[in-house]
Formats: sequence, C-alpha cells, structure tokens
Amino acid sequence: MHHSLHIRAGEPADAARLAVLATQVWLHTYATDGIGSEIASYVLAALTPDKYTTLLHDSTAHVLAAENAESLIGFAVIKFGAPCPAGTNSTAELQTLYVQEHFMGRGIGRALLLAAETEARKRSDSTLWLTVNARNDRAIAFYRRQGYSKIGTTYFVLGEQRHENHVLVGRGE
Repeated sequence: MHHSLHIRAGEPADAARLAVLATQVWLHTYATDGIGSEIASYVLAALTPDKYTTLLHDSTAHVLAAENAESLIGFAVIKFGAPCPAGTNSTAELQTLYVQEHFMGRGIGRALLLAAETEARKRSDSTLWLTVNARNDRAIAFYRRQGYSKIGTTYFVLGEQRHENHVLVGRGE
C-alpha cells in the first residue's frame, strides 16, 4: 500500500471527491447515534463540492490530497493567518485531517500531518494548532503520539448543542 501513496496539493478538480470523503469520515466519526436533522443540515450545507471549490481557491488555505493509485483516501486542510484561541503564537490551523476508515493505521494520517507541518513552517514559520472533539479518543491518541499537547478548550456548536473540543498545538510551540 505505501508504494502507491502519493500526497499532493489539492486541485479544483478534487472538490467533489473531497466533499464525499469529508462526508463519509465526518458521519462515521460524529453521527454515532444516527442521522438527526441537525447532522443532516450541517453535512448538506458544510461539506459540499462548492465549499471545497471555494476552499481550493482560497489563498489563505492549503489542501493536501492523499491518493492510493488514482483514488482519494485522505486529505488535510491548513488555514493560514488563523490565530490560536488558546493564546499561543501559532497562526497555522490544521482545520481538517481526514483518512478514509479503510486506510486507517497505515501511516496516511501521519504522512499528511508531516506534509501539513512542513507547509506551515515553509509558508508561515509556524507550528500547527488544531481542535479535536474531546470524545474522539482515537484522534486525540494519534495527535499525542505525534507530539501534540492540549493547551486549551473550545466548543463546536451544532444546532442547540455545544460539543467540547480540545485545542492542541504541535511540537515547537
């Protein structure tokens, strides 16, 4: 599998595949009690090909696509000029790091994270910061293994509910 892993900059032609992969990963991770109306509304509004087309044209963002042969299996989104809410000097946010479930545990997330860290250092001389759902034990353990540490708390609001997120920062901060 590793010999066919390729990480590259995302392109506008990737928008539909990014939206579908984001929907699949997001639902698998967060719709653990089924699909409620708030979840459906969020996914249909936020994880669309148009949103990814806009993101891919955003000069303050960088999308990394991970492919196995010709198929998208993961991606990362870095947002530059995004101040960390926990008071660190980092201004490069890892907004998204998604790997399709079938490809978990094969080093793809780590490869995407390393590429995102490299891009953040190159473009903004900054370490990455990110938020992760406080109940996403798998992701929290992954980031901890990569040297990330919790420096604060924030909340993701979905409808009437607030979901606790940890603010993490990478090595060097």
